[in-house]
Amino acid sequence: MNDFRTHREQWGNGGSEEVWNFRLTRHDADGNALQPIPVEMRALSFSGSVSNGDQVGISGRWRDGTLRADELKNLTTHARVHNKTYRGQLIAAKVFMVVVALGILIGIVSLVISGLSDPGGPPPDWPPEPTPPDWWTP
Repeated sequence: MNDFRTHREQWGNGGSEEVWNFRLTRHDADGNALQPIPVEMRALSFSGSVSNGDQVGISGRWRDGTLRADELKNLTTHARVHNKTYRGQLIAAKVFMVVVALGILIGIVSLVISGLSDPGGPPPDWPPEPTPPDWWTP
């Protein structure tokens, strides 16, 4: 691995992500140099480390002529390097928002239904309104 570079890319909403770019040097069985492979890793942050000269094993997918790595194994230090996606926290936040939205919707629907079905006035078993005394004149 060589030409290791790192930078942060800003998003329009004020967030950013870390981007790692480097090239994998390869050799055939006879030791002849093969074309290097451009690699890119993107994430909010990374766990683990890698540097120029380390030997790595990579998993990922090809996109526009570049290997987009999901994670790599640093064979020099035996470290696992992967992106921190915070997937669990994002799922929990989405579930919470859906539960809150459903609660609000159920509350609104129940208010509308009770308002439409209410004939008005006191309940049938409510005591009658007292009659004022004879001397009372409003």
